[in-house]
Amino acid sequence: MAGVKRTRPDDIPTSQSQTTLNETSPKTEPASPFVSTIEEEYTCPICFELISEAYVSRCGHSFCNKCLQRTVESHRRCPKCQLSLQPADIFPNYTLNAIIEKYRQQRPLPQTFAKYGSIVDHISDMVTNIHTLNGPDLDRLISVIRQHKDKLDSNNEYIHNRLLEIFLTHVHHERSGAIESLSKELNIVDQDLKQMNKRQKCSSSNVNNPINTNSKQTIDDNALLSSSSDSTSNIKEDLSSSNDTTIVNDTVPNWVQSGGQDLRATPDMKTDKQELPPTTTNAPPTTTTTSRIVSTGAVVPEETNQYDDIENRTKIMMRFMDDLTNIYFSTRNSLRLTVENDGSCNGDSGLGTFRDSLAAVTKYSRCKPIATVNFVGENFAQASIVSSIEFDRDYEHFAVAGVSKKIKLYEYQSVLDNSVELHYPSKEVACTAKLSCISWNPYLRNYLASSDYDGFVTIWDMATAQKVRTFQEHEKRAWSVDFCSSDPKLLASCSDDCRVKIWSMHNEYSVTTIDAKSNVCCVKFKPDSPHNIVFGTADHNLYYFDLRNTREPCNLLKGHKKAVSYARFLSNNEIVSASTDSQLRLWRVTEGQCLRTYRGHVNEKNFVGLAVSSGYIVCGSETNTVHLYQREISRPLLSYKFDDQNSGPSKTVTAATERPKKEESGSEFVSAMCWSNRENILLAANSQGVVKVLELV
Repeated sequence: MAGVKRTRPDDIPTSQSQTTLNETSPKTEPASPFVSTIEEEYTCPICFELISEAYVSRCGHSFCNKCLQRTVESHRRCPKCQLSLQPADIFPNYTLNAIIEKYRQQRPLPQTFAKYGSIVDHISDMVTNIHTLNGPDLDRLISVIRQHKDKLDSNNEYIHNRLLEIFLTHVHHERSGAIESLSKELNIVDQDLKQMNKRQKCSSSNVNNPINTNSKQTIDDNALLSSSSDSTSNIKEDLSSSNDTTIVNDTVPNWVQSGGQDLRATPDMKTDKQELPPTTTNAPPTTTTTSRIVSTGAVVPEETNQYDDIENRTKIMMRFMDDLTNIYFSTRNSLRLTVENDGSCNGDSGLGTFRDSLAAVTKYSRCKPIATVNFVGENFAQASIVSSIEFDRDYEHFAVAGVSKKIKLYEYQSVLDNSVELHYPSKEVACTAKLSCISWNPYLRNYLASSDYDGFVTIWDMATAQKVRTFQEHEKRAWSVDFCSSDPKLLASCSDDCRVKIWSMHNEYSVTTIDAKSNVCCVKFKPDSPHNIVFGTADHNLYYFDLRNTREPCNLLKGHKKAVSYARFLSNNEIVSASTDSQLRLWRVTEGQCLRTYRGHVNEKNFVGLAVSSGYIVCGSETNTVHLYQREISRPLLSYKFDDQNSGPSKTVTAATERPKKEESGSEFVSAMCWSNRENILLAANSQGVVKVLELV
């Protein structure tokens, strides 16, 4: 297209970051071809990293100790020359270890500090390679790092404790008000029962004495009215004479935080805060000094934004107060108080667990796009639905696949650093059919598996963009593929032919086949076991299998009302499933029990993506929206709409290069997503071929 400057990641100049330590700036020289050649010689042929604890085989090839032992135990052959080897045929290579260790100390520093790279790695390299540092310098550096860590720990401790204190104060006042409201209602019920007893006596007396009924009924009614008015006045007097704060609407207590802040305020309230008269409590007065000591006695760390953080998190907490209250009481009731040997009770049982949940629920307030990639490039006429997106083993690249019959590999750091109009992939693979899913090998960093609409499962070497192996046993469209984390030579696939197949990278045919009763839409290995898988089917169920006994499932998880499209392990014993019934469900595998149902997104006919990380669950919606859930809350914590331009700055393409939207309104939907190795960074893609890097803040 005219006017569009195509900039490749390797054409963009980089700026060197200078790091000063004790007024000494080490030189960062670019690596020469000679140095690159040496590093290649010291690279393990199995993991492609600098050799760690070198071992040599009897054929003379050197590898990492762990890499070589695993390979020999599995294949009994040398990975380079295929010579037959036994575990007794490998020996330590002390000479190479000494050479590599010396090279580690003398190799040049990296040229640039990545924008989102690991600062710890850079500091470690600096301390290791700068030989001018002496003992006092290192002591000073350790002292600075320790002081900074203590400050961060103190700040986090204060924020979490203060947040928990606000929550407990609110719950205390709310429960006190509930007790008062119930007492008042109980008094009213008692008075009504007394009046009904009187009416019953009057009715029975009228039956026995039918004469002068009107006069008797009038007398009785007057007595009832006077009695009712007396009881009402007595209740009012009892309530007015109480020393506690009264309840205005019988449900919400009238209370304020110490310091005048009304904690009932929510983000939707636009009125100014009003000063309310202080309530009578037995708490000691708040101490306000220049040293910022709060009522609890905790000293607030200086130079922090803890007040803004607490205020923002309090607003989020108020939005989910009912859910958090239920979580709090269920946690506190499920974990009973423990009695120590001296007879004292441990009253903190379950409180720390709830505090962690409270901190997780209130951690993020919005979702901000920080980069955008157009998967279809300039070919707007091409099919654009992104079916799968995944990070590689080291989170340095991410692969995108879809119905365009292509797999594109992007350099993650280049996408973040470069605000260009079009991001070009570093590698691109053309396939023969539409792609449904991709999965990276957790051990071989360049190996990627794909499943397609023709039923083929293919393994690619993305370093060379070449096909390694193709499995062709599925008779219909293959929906999902997944590498095993604990045994990377195994992978699983599922298909519309109602079969789940387990493959080995070294075998031409499948090693295990499971026959399901209906179309299988998703399959996933258990993270810590090569023997357990879970898959979801079109008959609304999930099946949890042990591959050592495929005759029947270990557990059958029932509850969804439509086809199960995704299954992810939230932990070793918990699974999150997605279905076209617009629900997510959390299951405990061992009991086959549904722990929680998540609602808030729309999913009736498409695959909208699902990813989990550290207790957070993110899924797409057919409203072109990304929804974030937390394990304990059944409603979305926050949402991000793809065409929303008010969620923060975004590095995106200009209007001239944006893909024109379809004329039908509501036809776009979020189709794939995955988490980064950072908890607050995720990738999301939609049916328009737009991939966004989203940051939770």
